[in-house]
Amino acid sequence: KGKCAMCHGQDGSGNTPMAKSMGIKDLGGADVQKMSDADLTGAITNGKGKMPGYKDKLSGAQISDLVAYIRTLKH
Repeated sequence: KGKCAMCHGQDGSGNTPMAKSMGIKDLGGADVQKMSDADLTGAITNGKGKMPGYKDKLSGAQISDLVAYIRTLKH
């Protein structure tokens, strides 16, 4: 929540003022859910587009847990 909610929202929907202005995706939407686990891990680790990477802020285990959590948000 501390790293992601500001942009992606508490529920991952991307329904925040920042998300709307920056084109941030809904984590439960098809665009994100069709990404492979490796692609999600890479995006979280190294960043993607305007999203910064979190390799220096989250452990590998935390990133894996985050990918698993993102999978629970599927609509």
